[in-house]
Amino acid sequence: MKKIVGALALSFFLATQLPGAFAQDNPAKDKFQQDLKSAVLNGSITLPQLKELKEQSEILKNYKAQQTPGAPVDLLTPWHAVSRMKAVMAQVKQPDRDTLEQDMQVMMMNKQPQAVTTGAAPPNAGAKLGKDIFTAVMHGQPTEAQVKTLQDSLNSLQSIKSSGDGKLQQFMTLKKAKSDIEQTMDAGQFRPMDRQAVLNDLNSLGPQGGGGGLRRGRL
Repeated sequence: MKKIVGALALSFFLATQLPGAFAQDNPAKDKFQQDLKSAVLNGSITLPQLKELKEQSEILKNYKAQQTPGAPVDLLTPWHAVSRMKAVMAQVKQPDRDTLEQDMQVMMMNKQPQAVTTGAAPPNAGAKLGKDIFTAVMHGQPTEAQVKTLQDSLNSLQSIKSSGDGKLQQFMTLKKAKSDIEQTMDAGQFRPMDRQAVLNDLNSLGPQGGGGGLRRGRL
């Protein structure tokens, strides 16, 4: 009887509280909610765990709403939220854990930051770099310091166009940002495919930076 009451309480919480963490209907959100309901009925997830997921989802929703063209790139906020959600997911019982983790990864890809533009490359090159770094961070296991370095580097690249600096200073800013990104991708725990995608993006941003230039084919 206690298990039945507990399942009903969790189902009620899920139905009345968790949907508020998402601003719009979309297939990824709908699947996540449906799989959460299944996990609740299976007894795989607890009320405190659901509350934590809701709180972090609210953070992600607010983060997405605050993203505007030209705004500073913020990787730390979604990284902190996703890290907490991953920690919660690690406590969910199998096989529901794998299903929910996959759902969460799909949803996180909808929270990507705004495109990064620079004066040294077409807008699409900066946009792809920002998206690929976001993907690498969310799928990888970087440290907070590494995430901050990537965030600062993207903001440096974004500032080039509006900085008013001379060509030489712009080149130095570009070179340093690319070098910092390359070194961070080398040092951090990222998926090989994500690391290579970022390195390829860096090569598309103009003059090569970093020690000896950027590398390809390092899978």
